[in-house]
Amino acid sequence: MNNLTFVGIDASLEISLFEYGLIISKEEYGDDSKTHFCIYKQLRLFGIAHISEKQVNDYVLGKEWIKKEDIRPFLDYVGIPKTDWIGLSLVQKLQHLINYWGTDNIIGIDHGPITEEEVRLRWLTKK
Repeated sequence: MNNLTFVGIDASLEISLFEYGLIISKEEYGDDSKTHFCIYKQLRLFGIAHISEKQVNDYVLGKEWIKKEDIRPFLDYVGIPKTDWIGLSLVQKLQHLINYWGTDNIIGIDHGPITEEEVRLRWLTKK
């Protein structure tokens, strides 16, 4: 997994992760899971998770825990209609969801968090 290419909301991966709290792999991986590997800020530590484009879209399509009446205020917050939001990049959509509902509600809590130093050594340092 060290050979994954990451993207974030900012051109700088460090700013994306350490200021905005999220980077995800560009590539899908896994057998048939079509998930992306993501690293996210969790208080002063970092968590890792696996998320698919379908999972992210399902939040706004009303197929997850978000109530249908709460989707319109979310779209008003991001300032675009649902069809345009679905067309955004995965990292943009996931960042919007996290900004609005919080990391714990969207990704969950990693019960084995890692330090900034571990993140830098494993994924941000070119080998």
